Amino acid sequence: MNCSKLKKILAALLAAAIAATAVLPVFASASEANSQKEEVVYVNLDNGGSAKEINVVNIFNVESGKVVDYGKYQNIRNMTTTDEADYSGNTVTIHTSAEKLYYEGKLDSVVMPWDIKIQYYMDGKPYSGEEIAGMSGAMKMKLQIEKNEKCRGNFYESYALQASLSLDTDKCKNIVAGDATIANVGSDKQLTYTILPGKGADIEITADVTDFELGGISINGIPLNLNIEVDDDELMDQVTELLDAIGKLDDGAGELQDGVSKLQDGAETELKDGVHDLTDGASKLQDGAYALKDGGNSLQSGAAELQNGVNELDEGIHSLNSGIGQMQEALNALNGQSQELVNGSSSFRTALGKLQEALSGISVTSEDLTALTDASSAIKSGIDDLVSGITSLQDNISFSAYKAAMLQNGLDIDGLRQKNESAIGNLQGLISSLSSQIETLKNAGMDTGDLEAQLGSLSDIIALLGANNASIGGTESYLSALNSNLSALLQGATALQANYGAFDSKIGELVNKIGGLAYQMSELSTVVNTLVTEYEKLDRGIRGYTDAVAKIVASYSQITDGASKLVSGSGALKNGSDSLYSGTGELLSGIVEIYNGTGTLKDGTGTLDEGVAELISGIAQLYDGAGKLKDGTSEMREETDGMDSEITDKIDELLETVTGGDLEVVSFVSDKNTNIDKVQFVIKTDGIHTEEIEEDNAVEAKTLNMWQKFLNLFGLYDKE
Repeated sequence: MNCSKLKKILAALLAAAIAATAVLPVFASASEANSQKEEVVYVNLDNGGSAKEINVVNIFNVESGKVVDYGKYQNIRNMTTTDEADYSGNTVTIHTSAEKLYYEGKLDSVVMPWDIKIQYYMDGKPYSGEEIAGMSGAMKMKLQIEKNEKCRGNFYESYALQASLSLDTDKCKNIVAGDATIANVGSDKQLTYTILPGKGADIEITADVTDFELGGISINGIPLNLNIEVDDDELMDQVTELLDAIGKLDDGAGELQDGVSKLQDGAETELKDGVHDLTDGASKLQDGAYALKDGGNSLQSGAAELQNGVNELDEGIHSLNSGIGQMQEALNALNGQSQELVNGSSSFRTALGKLQEALSGISVTSEDLTALTDASSAIKSGIDDLVSGITSLQDNISFSAYKAAMLQNGLDIDGLRQKNESAIGNLQGLISSLSSQIETLKNAGMDTGDLEAQLGSLSDIIALLGANNASIGGTESYLSALNSNLSALLQGATALQANYGAFDSKIGELVNKIGGLAYQMSELSTVVNTLVTEYEKLDRGIRGYTDAVAKIVASYSQITDGASKLVSGSGALKNGSDSLYSGTGELLSGIVEIYNGTGTLKDGTGTLDEGVAELISGIAQLYDGAGKLKDGTSEMREETDGMDSEITDKIDELLETVTGGDLEVVSFVSDKNTNIDKVQFVIKTDGIHTEEIEEDNAVEAKTLNMWQKFLNLFGLYDKE
């Protein structure tokens, strides 16, 4: 290359740089709307379905000579003109005279609306896309598409996907791909899947492969907008007829349930109650007949017993009549001894009165005994408290207790004493040193008045510290002497405590003895008083008894007359009981015949009751079945209520998914881009290929230097 050509190139580059510098970009304000555009989003996936990079081609119809757009890009490139694209603060600004402009930007993010996973298996074992390349065997591929929750916007819900891939039939046999549209493209089988908006995919493809390879899987995403009209009038007429039929079925089930309910009520009330009444009546009749039979047996037995009893009564009445005579003689003898009983009772009552007067003169109260024991206990308690107090005082009045109390209040006595001694030693050394300095200063003719005054203050401090230690020592001596005196006092108090304890024990024994004697005297007095009171009643009873004996003797003649009449009546009673026993035998035979007839009647009513029970059970089952039928028809009626509206809504919803409805197109790149005509997605995987073997005679690429790379950029590098 000659120098003149190089100079021309450099001059052109310099002019372009000056021109670019002269035209400064105008930054769009935050409120400036983006230019109206279309977005084509290119997503490059690896063979596992993960996004590697996303590039967006933005297409503008330029009207004002200026394009404003927003997005977070790693880099941008003007694909139409040489006009500079300014990118600053996530804002793209391009001034151009072109009527249509394309620029491409590589997004900073790799998040897309769909989460795509691709898995490969060979003979049942999982492999990555790179590992499975060139393998042979039973291949299975899984393609799963789900919503990516990290992506903003409504693309997953609004965009349909079309996924397609091609399999070489020379390398892939026995291809199985459910739900795929399969087309022959040359020697390839092209598999196409359509995925409706808001629906994910779980695709499985199997084939027997040899040296497996696969071109890239292409997935295109566009808002689905099909022009479909559905005439649903006939369908809705049939739905209306179905709902009317369900209503009539439910009403009929209700009427059936009411009819069965009335039948059940009639069977359970009138029929069941009538049969039960008949059965109960037959049972009661049999029970009554049985009771009558038992009564007849009892009556016959009673008649026999009555007959025996009457015979015994007759014999007893004769014995009674004989005994009454003997009783008359005994009463006469008892009446003769009544006066002696009255006199003896009077003498015993007089003696009890004298004993009562003697006991009332003795008076020892429990209050006196309690006062004595309380006084002795109080003295003993006082002595115990004295011993306890001296012991507690001795424990507290000691130098060690004094030091512990002072330490609790923040003052260490032993530490203070040691600090005082240490301070005295230090001050004495300081005085000695200060005295030496004073002598030196005096010899030098200097005034030492202030130092001598300080020397006196130090001596006063030493005296004060010494007095403090002396005070501590005096306190220790005083407390030790006081503790010794308390020891002697405690010894005497302890001896007094032991001696009075024995005395108090004797007082208790004495009180117990006196108390027992007083209690016995009190009990004796109470018994005598009660005896006196009760004996007066006995004495009155004895007098009443003797008077009654006299009256019995006087009236006993009437008893002897009645006994004679009783003997004659007993004979008549004996004859009547014999006739009664004969009649009860005939009555019992008739009762047995009645009882046997009631048994036959009861057996018949039992059979009738079982038949009615089976009938009622069948009606109950019929009622349960009618109830379940009614529940089912009611539930079906409730569940289908409004079904016509729901079907209409579902049809409209389904049509909206395939027609696009009122879909609002939004930018995939940035929320600031509000003027969007169309957004579409082009997604593609890398593809699975075997590595090509380099030829032995391949020419090694020549490494270029920086200047050669710069010239090659403009097509000016001469490779030769």
